[in-house]
Amino acid sequence: MGDIRMDRRGFVALAGAAVAGIAAGGGKARAAAPSGPGASYTFVVAADPHLAENRDGEATGAEKFRRVIAAVKRLDPAPDFMLIPGDLHVNVFDELLAEIPVPVYPVAGNHENAESRERLRALLPDVFQGRDFYAFDHKGDRFIGMCNAAAIDHVGHFETESNTPNVGQVEWIEGEFAQLGGYPRTFLFGHVPPEPAGKPDPMCLAQNDARWLREQVVRVRPTALFFGHLHQRRWFDLDGVPVYGLRSCNWNFRDEPTGFVRVTATAEGCDVREIDTA
Repeated sequence: MGDIRMDRRGFVALAGAAVAGIAAGGGKARAAAPSGPGASYTFVVAADPHLAENRDGEATGAEKFRRVIAAVKRLDPAPDFMLIPGDLHVNVFDELLAEIPVPVYPVAGNHENAESRERLRALLPDVFQGRDFYAFDHKGDRFIGMCNAAAIDHVGHFETESNTPNVGQVEWIEGEFAQLGGYPRTFLFGHVPPEPAGKPDPMCLAQNDARWLREQVVRVRPTALFFGHLHQRRWFDLDGVPVYGLRSCNWNFRDEPTGFVRVTATAEGCDVREIDTA
């Protein structure tokens, strides 16, 4: 299965209840596993597949993602679903979707233009429900998929003409945050991360967007946030809330290995482990 590394983040589960969301996997929509506040389960996060990007002397992007699929199939316990925080290359993702053995929840990255995002919504209509950002429930927890990447722009934005709808995501997220009191755990995922210290960075969220997100995170205190985009590991905290900037499962800077992460949620805590697929 490859090398596994772990980072343990503890938290206390709060009381609450929610119904199970609808997920999509194997190319078809299906109901997620039965819900139950504080239930234990695992899921995986595979960032930046870049499926149509084939680098000289290496396996193709599709072949590298099939290594992820093979590793996911070997996990015990089996994960409940997969998050993909952007840069899929939807034309190839369409061909591989049926091979993924678990329900899939993707969001678009800066490599997805408006046409690609429309195609992605059509592939998984029960997930997106006509928007590029969405939320779903799983075993009593809330997952919020943020679409914060503009097409062909490495700086992240919550409002962009690449999105459908192109404005209103900030208000929508604030509405989501206003309803989180009954959820034991909340996870956020998107493509472009904030800069850890809130400084300007051409590979991170625009500074005003990042300041707003930090304010919300400090106030609402979700369980964890997951991002891609940087093609390297960058794990940090926002006032004690863990933020995981993930390696790509296609290629990375500084010769960091490719792979994905497995997240285990329990009533006592949340473990994040890196699984190398290089």
